[in-house]
Amino acid sequence: MGDVGMIPSLSHNRQESLLAAHNLLKELEANESLTDEMKRVLADIDSKLSAMNLISESGPSGPVQTPSREAEFNEAKTRLKSAEEKIMIWEANQSIICESGQETASEYIQAVEDVWGLVEWFRGLCSEGNEIANEIVSQGDAILQAAMSRLEEELEYILVHKRQSYQPTVVEDDGSSERSDDTTHEPGEIVFDLVDPDVVPFLKLIKKTMFGANHDQEFFAAYIRTEKAALEDCLIGLGMETLSIEELLKVEWTALDSKIKTWVQVMKTAVQVYLRAEKWLCDEIFGDSHNAASVCFVNTAKSSMTCLLTFGHAMALGPHTPEKLFNLLDMYEVLVDLRGEVNSLFSGEDSLYVRAEFKEVLEMLGDCARATFLRFGDVILSDPSTDPFPGGGVHPLSSYVMNYIIVYLPDYCKTLNSLLQEKGKDANLNTNQAITENSKCTLGCHLRSIATNLNSNLEKKSLLYKDVALQHVFLMNNIHYIQQKVTGSELRGLFGDEWIRMQMVRYQQHATSYVRTTWSSVVASLRDEGLPSGSGSGLRNILRERIRVFSVAFEEVYRSQTGWIIRDEQLKEELRISISQRVILAYQSFIGRHNKYDIEKFIKYDSDELEDLLRDFFEGSQKSLHYTRRR
Repeated sequence: MGDVGMIPSLSHNRQESLLAAHNLLKELEANESLTDEMKRVLADIDSKLSAMNLISESGPSGPVQTPSREAEFNEAKTRLKSAEEKIMIWEANQSIICESGQETASEYIQAVEDVWGLVEWFRGLCSEGNEIANEIVSQGDAILQAAMSRLEEELEYILVHKRQSYQPTVVEDDGSSERSDDTTHEPGEIVFDLVDPDVVPFLKLIKKTMFGANHDQEFFAAYIRTEKAALEDCLIGLGMETLSIEELLKVEWTALDSKIKTWVQVMKTAVQVYLRAEKWLCDEIFGDSHNAASVCFVNTAKSSMTCLLTFGHAMALGPHTPEKLFNLLDMYEVLVDLRGEVNSLFSGEDSLYVRAEFKEVLEMLGDCARATFLRFGDVILSDPSTDPFPGGGVHPLSSYVMNYIIVYLPDYCKTLNSLLQEKGKDANLNTNQAITENSKCTLGCHLRSIATNLNSNLEKKSLLYKDVALQHVFLMNNIHYIQQKVTGSELRGLFGDEWIRMQMVRYQQHATSYVRTTWSSVVASLRDEGLPSGSGSGLRNILRERIRVFSVAFEEVYRSQTGWIIRDEQLKEELRISISQRVILAYQSFIGRHNKYDIEKFIKYDSDELEDLLRDFFEGSQKSLHYTRRR
C-alpha cells in the first residue's frame, strides 16, 4: 500500500529510522524468491510503518498526551475524511471509473490506499482504549468494504467490456515484434491481447490494492468467475461441444464428422490463441507472484479444457469402424502438435490433473486409431456378398479400399507409422519426422496384408459367377485396378516393386485363362482333325458345318460378352489383341487352307468383320447378331 505521508512533529531521528526501515522493506519485497504469503506480510508491515508516521512518541505506559498528539489525531481524521469522500463520490455515481481516464482511476486507487493506511493507524489506537478511534475504524472499514466491492465491479467490467475480438498478429521472422517491454515472441507465433492493453495497468492496480487490503480471495473469485464464463462463451461460439460423453456416444457418426472437424480447429484456437492470451494476462497482472498467476489461470481455463478433452474422450470410445480412422488421426495429430504448449501452459503442480487428462485422451485417440487401422483388414476380409457384381467390372469394395489407402492414407503415413511402432506404449512422437526403412516395413507389411485380404475376398466374390470365363474377367479387372492404383500412388514404395510385379503376373494369368476358357471351344471347330481326304462334296459339307459351328459359337460369345465390362481402355485393348491372335488368326488360317474347295459362299463373317465385332466386347452393353452377309 502507498505511504500516507510524514508528520512534521516526529523527531528527526525517528523519521530517519522509519525511512531506513521502509527502504529495507522495499529491498526485501524486490526479492523474487519470496512467497506470496511473505510478500503479504511485508506489505502489511510497510503499511504499519507508514501509519506510524502519524504516531507521536510514546512512553512505556501509553501515548504522551501533548498538543502535537491531538493535532496529529485531527490531521489524520481530516485526511481520512478527505479520502473517504473521494471514495463515496463514486458510490453515488453510476459511471465507470476506468472509463473516466487514467488519472481519475489512479486518484481513486490512491484514496483507497490512504483510507486503508489511516484505518490501520487508528486501529492501533483502539488497543489503547481510544473510543473515538474505534468509531473511526468501524466507519473506515465500511468505506473500505464499499471500495473493495467497487473495485471488484471495475474488475468485472474491464474483463467483460474491454475484452477484444480475436484479430491475431503473426510475429515476423525479424523477431522485432514485442507484446510488452519484456515479452518477446517466436517467429510465426500468434499475438493476441485478450483485453485492451490500455486498461491492463488499472487491472494491476486493482489487484495490488485488493491484495494489500487482504481481499485477495475476492479478487480471485471475481477474476476467475468472469474470465471462465467469457472463455467458455467464446469457445462455444467457435463450436465447442458441451455434451457429456454419454450424449456424444448417442450421436450418429455421420453427424459427428463435421463436429470433429470443428473440434480440431477449436482445439488449436483455444490453446494457441485464447489460453495463451489468458496465461499472458494472468502473468502480467500478478507479476512475480507465479503461484497466484498459475492458480488464477488454471481455475479460469480448466473447465474449457475439460470440455474439449471430453469430446476427444468420447470419440475414442465405441466400435473401431473404418470410417472413423482419419477423423481419429486428425484429432490425435492436433493433440500431438499442442502437447508441448499445453504442458507449458499447465506446468504447475496445481494443474497436474489437466496434463494427466490431456495425456490420457491423447493416448486413447492414438490407441483407437491404431486399433481401427489394424482391424481394417479384417473388415475387408469379412465383407459379405450374395450377388455377383454386374458385368465382372471393378467391384465397389476394390474402389473403397483403394480410395481408403491410396487417396486418404498418404497424409497420415508418418503418424500411423509411429502409432504402429508404439504398440500401445508411450512415445515421443514428432509428426514431421522422416519415415525410416524400418517404419516403412511396418506400414508396408500392414498395407500388403490389407491387399491380401482384399484379394481373398475378391476370390470368394468371383465364385458367385456361374461362367468361369467371367470369373477370370472379374479377377483380372480388379487385380489390374489395384495394381494400377498402387503403382501411381505415393505408397508405391511401401508396397514394393516385387509386390507390384506379382500383381501384374496375376492379372495376366487371369487374362490368359479367360482366353483359353472362352475361345478354346470356339476355335476347336477350325481344326483339320477328322477331315476326310479328297475334295468331294463330303469334305465341302464338313467344312460348311465347321464354319457354321464357329459362327454360331462366336455369336453366342458376342451376345454374352458384349455385356461384360472392362473400364480400363488399355487392358481392354490388350485383351482384344489376345483374342484376335487366338481366334481371328486361327479363322484366317482355316479359311486360307481350305479356300480352294470353294467355301466362300459358306462364310458368314470374314476376318475384318470379326475384328470389328470384337470392338463391341467388354463395353457393358449386351448386343445380339442378326446378320446375313450379302453376296
